Amino acid sequence: MPVQSTTIDQEDASVTEAATLSTIYSFLALTMRYPDPTFCNSHFFDTLESLLASLDWQDELTALRQWRTQSIDLIDDLRTEYTRLFISASPRTTVPPYASVYLDGDGSLNGKTTEKTRDFYRERGYDLACDTEPADHISFELDFLAALAGEAKHEDEELFLQTLFRPWFELFLEKSIKEARHPFFEVSIQLIDFFTKEEQ
Repeated sequence: MPVQSTTIDQEDASVTEAATLSTIYSFLALTMRYPDPTFCNSHFFDTLESLLASLDWQDELTALRQWRTQSIDLIDDLRTEYTRLFISASPRTTVPPYASVYLDGDGSLNGKTTEKTRDFYRERGYDLACDTEPADHISFELDFLAALAGEAKHEDEELFLQTLFRPWFELFLEKSIKEARHPFFEVSIQLIDFFTKEEQ
């Protein structure tokens, strides 16, 4: 009987861990979307602060709180930085949040990697709810990881991370850490690195 109880406890813990990771992936996907009041609100920022506190990332937490206190318009701040960082940063180059830009060799969107990513989604029974961005946009990839984690599809999650996410994300990480000037995006990208690396 104790053996069975231990097994059940381990299964429960595994399910809880998968659900937590799914929620974190979903949250991090939002941090990589164009800032919008529908999700960029006090609850959203409080959740980010709670996540940082739970990891004991005190420096990052202090920087985020300082920005929230000093900013006149949080969403306008984020939109300005999102545009500069991920869309247009003339005369400096942007940090495109698309896998194909980093992996296909020619720096273009909607390349072979986009197709591979979309095929991976579909082979696992998922598809994009909207096509406002290519399938290999970082927010879609994080949403997909959230879905896999939520359904405890650990092998698919690992395979996606190792073959389609981490190879390009590491290049994106290196470039974005150099370019980011806003605590929100600096910490969001670091959190994505932390949670996707932990799964490897």
